[in-house]
Amino acid sequence: MNLFEVLRGEWGLTREADFRADPWYIVSGKQIVDSGFGKAPKEFFSRLLPPGVVVPGFVNAHSHIELSCMASKVPYGSHITDMGGIIQATRGKMTSQHIRQAAVDAIRRAEEQGTFFFCDICNSTDFIRFLRDLPNFSGNRYLELLGFSSPSDIQRIEKARELLNLDSTFYPTVHSVYGSSPLQMHFVREKARHTSVSIHLLESHDEIDFQYDRGEIVAFLKRLGQHVKHNEMQGRSAVDYLHSVGMLSFKKLLLVHLSAARVEDIDKLADYVPHAAWVICHRSNKHLGIERTNWETLKNAPLKMLIGTDSLATNTDLSVLQELRALQKEEKFSERDLLRAATWDAYDYLEIRSNRIPHFLFAGAKPNISSLSEIGRATPLGAA
Repeated sequence: MNLFEVLRGEWGLTREADFRADPWYIVSGKQIVDSGFGKAPKEFFSRLLPPGVVVPGFVNAHSHIELSCMASKVPYGSHITDMGGIIQATRGKMTSQHIRQAAVDAIRRAEEQGTFFFCDICNSTDFIRFLRDLPNFSGNRYLELLGFSSPSDIQRIEKARELLNLDSTFYPTVHSVYGSSPLQMHFVREKARHTSVSIHLLESHDEIDFQYDRGEIVAFLKRLGQHVKHNEMQGRSAVDYLHSVGMLSFKKLLLVHLSAARVEDIDKLADYVPHAAWVICHRSNKHLGIERTNWETLKNAPLKMLIGTDSLATNTDLSVLQELRALQKEEKFSERDLLRAATWDAYDYLEIRSNRIPHFLFAGAKPNISSLSEIGRATPLGAA
């Protein structure tokens, strides 16, 4: 019985995110042991793959798999606070079994299009344990502490503390400047400083108004009974506030959205945390009527761009491939830049080891994002 075999393909993706002909892959089971282009090694059994394109697995750098149960529940064009209200009113009526099955189905559909790794955010201690034990989930799990006022913020902190005593493999994080209290910021800073956090930041222009205690987000918090005027954040930019409470002092910092970030915000981030990554969730932003105008400023910033989908409340799937296709239509990034953001840049930034990266064959596809997207179905190399 051969433990290794060489699979030879028609097209593959290089580490520079260029398509190149005649790739070969040494595989053991589903693990890629080595790969290259041109003449394949002769010392192993060799097999020719069907015509098509082989790509390494895509990384979804921002998802809310827990909200897969909210598919089609939030109308297109809803305001971000409308979305929050719909989620709050709807999710509590669903059974745990329904929520979990929707999550399993969403992960499976994303994997069928080549997405294999998630940086997933949830605010349920039960669900984050479910993900830990789910065989087809691979990625980082972030427990999001929501609660802008007491005692709800303290209650969430205690639940996170209890879970950390049982499971040290997840990352506590905050939701945003407007979703998590200063007390929660301090807790996460102390517990996760040397690891990773994922923060929603400047998703909409309403977050700028929020810093002055006005606008739609303030009205939303008042309706929830969560409005508090925290003095340490009044009149300051979200970036300056996060910096002042130490929430930018992390080894791996995922800044999600930045859709409404101004030039001065991006300049400060470039100064404070040039090592950070920013995660674009383009289809989700479009669903919520959020139009980005800072493409060029972010392209020229030192921040590393990664790709996310957000949740099925504001997206049709968790497929990074479909996210790449939507971004390509905007004509703001080259195909190479988009593919790098979804693969090699993500692996490097998130420290995903090469032996954990599956490769997928899109049989019948041509070497471009559009064709991969149209084929829309991939097979892992080494699959029986």
